[in-house]
Amino acid sequence: MRYFTKIVFYSSLFFTACFPKEDTITPKPRVFQTVKIDAGKTKNKVVFYSLDEAKIVAEASPMDWDLYLDESVIRINYFRSLRVAVTLLDWNQISDTSGLQFSYLTNQEDTLTQWELEENKKYILDLGLDLEYQPMGFVAVQVRRIGDSFEIIQKFLNDTAKKKSTVSEACYYNLRTNQSLDFPMEYEYDVAFGKYTDYVTVDDISQDYLIYGAILGQAKAYALNTAFEPLTRDDFDTKELKSSKDVIGWDWKKFNLTKNAYEIIPNNTYMIATNAQFLCKLRFVNFLNDQGVSGHPTFEFKVL
Repeated sequence: MRYFTKIVFYSSLFFTACFPKEDTITPKPRVFQTVKIDAGKTKNKVVFYSLDEAKIVAEASPMDWDLYLDESVIRINYFRSLRVAVTLLDWNQISDTSGLQFSYLTNQEDTLTQWELEENKKYILDLGLDLEYQPMGFVAVQVRRIGDSFEIIQKFLNDTAKKKSTVSEACYYNLRTNQSLDFPMEYEYDVAFGKYTDYVTVDDISQDYLIYGAILGQAKAYALNTAFEPLTRDDFDTKELKSSKDVIGWDWKKFNLTKNAYEIIPNNTYMIATNAQFLCKLRFVNFLNDQGVSGHPTFEFKVL
């Protein structure tokens, strides 16, 4: 059951008759909204934000889940910088990582697309580091769709046998505990904030790099090198909208070596079509919290 459904289900039984059946979402408010994101003491907190609802809809630790499963996609938890390699070995042959080529799935030029896994294909996942920066190990995993359910087959490399689990609905899934988790699905938030690894090009050098940034849910967006204030609905070009998760990404800021601090790049404006198809403009205005600590973004947005 999706994230909000469980909360409102029982109360809705009593109040359904009081509301029209086809009420549309009205974004609130239709004025400037300034939002401060607290990334946590170690800047590892993941924050899910809905532009339609003008509020934070959930917060999580990147340690909570390994996979995201819904009706259209199987995705690794990019907020923990997992690495992935394809394996063609039988389950009883999987015992180590010899000869495997691992990828963060950041570069979409190869057959592994951006943070996505193909159903029925067998992968070895490097589960990354825990909050104490200790390796969490490797697990072989294969996900199959059976109707609306997911069959998850997995085997940690130090195990002798594979395990099989069935999840009856879309969810976030923890391979270490074999539990499904009820965080917001991608259609229930517009932007999530946190640390992730992306393929970054700086001074003509390209490499995977750990950064803090903004990742889209099912919203679509595009970037403009234009001042925020004068942009109106007439400036919105829906043909430019992109569904890539990292359209907003991380490069709305840059590191100033002289000041030894990040600065917001001026005139970076993002035009966004939200999950409810409202058109917004958004900009970042700060990367410091009230105590002057870097790594905590403040952004402004307006529904056009």
